[in-house]
Amino acid sequence: MERILAMAKSPLTWIQVDESSFAPALTKRLDAYREANKLAQDAKAAFELQFVSASKKAGALDEGYSLAFGYRFGKLSVAKVSEAEKSAPKAPAKPMFKF
Repeated sequence: MERILAMAKSPLTWIQVDESSFAPALTKRLDAYREANKLAQDAKAAFELQFVSASKKAGALDEGYSLAFGYRFGKLSVAKVSEAEKSAPKAPAKPMFKF
């Protein structure tokens, strides 16, 4: 348990990777991942939109509110949030890494 807490306290330093330095096989694999991820993101967005719409239609969600979705440990959970709270700030720029 102490190790988990220690890991949570140590921040990670993220470095952006220069993809132009990739070998062709690695670029192909990354492109395949991005394509699959785009399909997953589209399906997730469509599901969440339909879920929010159904919740409003059922009267379970007040006007001016939406839902935040959680998918931890493979279980779906939702939280009621105001429309203003739902938008999140953008992440800062990262340093660049090259092969």
